[in-house]
Amino acid sequence: MKTYEGTFLDPEELEPFEGYLSVEDGRIAGLDRRAPAGAEVTPLPGVVLPGLIDAHVHLTMAGSLDPMADLEQMSDFLLLGRAAGYLRRYLKAGVTALRDLGSRAGAAVGLAQAVERGFLSGPRLVAAGPVITPTGGHGWKFGLEADGPEGVRRAARQVFKQGASAIKFMATGGVMTPGVRAGAEMFDEIEMEAGVREAEKRGAVSAAHAQGLAGIKNAVRAGVRTIEHGAFDGWDEEIFLLMERQGTILVPTLAAPDGILQGRGQVPEFMVAKTGPIAERHQANTLEAYRAGVAIAAGTDAGTPLNPHPNLARELELLAELGLDLPDVLRAATTVAARALGRAAELGRIAPGFAADLVALDGDPLESAAAYARPLATVLAGELVAG
Repeated sequence: MKTYEGTFLDPEELEPFEGYLSVEDGRIAGLDRRAPAGAEVTPLPGVVLPGLIDAHVHLTMAGSLDPMADLEQMSDFLLLGRAAGYLRRYLKAGVTALRDLGSRAGAAVGLAQAVERGFLSGPRLVAAGPVITPTGGHGWKFGLEADGPEGVRRAARQVFKQGASAIKFMATGGVMTPGVRAGAEMFDEIEMEAGVREAEKRGAVSAAHAQGLAGIKNAVRAGVRTIEHGAFDGWDEEIFLLMERQGTILVPTLAAPDGILQGRGQVPEFMVAKTGPIAERHQANTLEAYRAGVAIAAGTDAGTPLNPHPNLARELELLAELGLDLPDVLRAATTVAARALGRAAELGRIAPGFAADLVALDGDPLESAAAYARPLATVLAGELVAG
């Protein structure tokens, strides 16, 4: 049995617990005021949280000025090797779980399997493989094109055949595909519902790139678990009620437009032209959804322009600056993100039975979101892996 000593902060209890955390078989066995008899104790500095979760990344993209051009110039093998190198960086940043929502040739699925089998050291990884998009839709160059409910059903089955544990639909257009109008409705409700049913049969999670309101409503009605971005149009009361009823989670990915706009003059102009007009609307939608009671999960969209691996500390800082209360910022990267990954029963809390994934921060995240940028140590499945 391993035992760690420290000041532990559970996102639901929100009361610091000073004492000892014992680990058995990679899970938290107990929290005690005194060390178990005969235990070899390892102290953890600062404030200790559950391991952080980034609910939206793209491991085969590098955060370069033009990630799409970058993808076209590199082989699948080189992309896979580069992506594997990011995994240790995430652990050093205190991120112990990721959800990859689109990788070329399904590379992230292979990485997830390699981590699970112990071939690679890295965060727990829920991977969607290639995105599913209509013919000529957002991300078509690196996704699976499908049309109509039967086409989407076949594409979903193909993704799961590859070993994916999640699925992602392009409900609307997006910023990074030339010639596609960002926010424009793409898949309809019936098409996405066919794919969602395939995911539910397998216990997999579903996500939708959805920026415009019509596409967002289609995705929520289809039963998609998480809405990614939500950047366009003013939202209405109907969407808030729909999301509350369905238990749908919003993953805003504020770090994505933040990176693109910081790269004005360097990032391709068509991306900046699409992003600039909707940046304020993106923030307003996120805040309005939060105030209406919609659950917010932290996801960076890491890999998009000037949005590197890892970048979760920046996303959490942006959520705090926007107006989320600091306890909810913490939950966005722990308990709510665990729901987005379909792992709420085992990730995101410091409680008996949960995975012994921990991060020690230099600072109290309930006082300042800046603490997330100062990780001191990371524990994964009970083992000290960084710090």
